[in-house]
Amino acid sequence: MRIAWMFILAGCTGWAQGALQNSEFYWLFGGVTSSSSVVPGTDAVISGSAGFALQFGYDYQLKSTKVGNFWIEAPMTYTFSGTGTVSNVSSPTLGFIASVDRNNFLLTPGLRLKSPTYGRVSIYGALGGGFGTFSKIETVVTEANGSVLADYRVHVSPAFDFAGGIDLRLSRLLSLRGEGRDFVTAANLGGVSGHNHPVFLAGLAFHF
Repeated sequence: MRIAWMFILAGCTGWAQGALQNSEFYWLFGGVTSSSSVVPGTDAVISGSAGFALQFGYDYQLKSTKVGNFWIEAPMTYTFSGTGTVSNVSSPTLGFIASVDRNNFLLTPGLRLKSPTYGRVSIYGALGGGFGTFSKIETVVTEANGSVLADYRVHVSPAFDFAGGIDLRLSRLLSLRGEGRDFVTAANLGGVSGHNHPVFLAGLAFHF
C-alpha cells in the first residue's frame, strides 16, 4: 500500500510540475528613445531626453504545436522620461517650457507565438491591444514677469503593440529574456509627434 501511495504521489507531482510550466511571470527593464516635438501654436521645439521603462506581466500557454507554442500574454508597461528643453520661442508673451516630466502606463494583453525550443534558446513574436494613459507635468516660466506655473494633464488612448524577443533558458524555472516592443497610439502623446512608442527591454522570466 505504501508503494502504491508513493507512485500516486510521484504521478501527481509530475503532473503538477508539467501544468505549472504552462505559466510565466516576468520583470523586464529597458530604455525609451528620446524625441522632439513642436509646441502647438508656436515654433518652440521640445528636445526630450531618454528615460527608462519597466515591464512586468503574466503569460499562459494555450496550445503547443509543431509550429510553436501559443500563449496569452498580459504585459503592463511603465515608461518614465526626463527633462525637456525648449528653443526657438518667437513670442516672449507665450513664455517657455523649462521642464517636462512624463509618466506613461500601457496595458496591452494579446497573443504570443513562441518557437519550438532549440536547446536552451527560443524566439517569439507577439501582438496585442488595450489602452495607455499618458500623464505630463510641464513647468512653465513666463518671460513677462518670471512667474513659474505647473500644468498637469492626463490623456487616455487605445493602444496596440507588436513585439519580438529571445528567451535563453537558464534552468527549468528561470530564463533571461530580451525583447523590442512598439506601442501604437494616437498621435502627439507621451512626448512623440507620431504614433509609435518603442521600448527595448531585458530581464528575467520565471516559469511555473
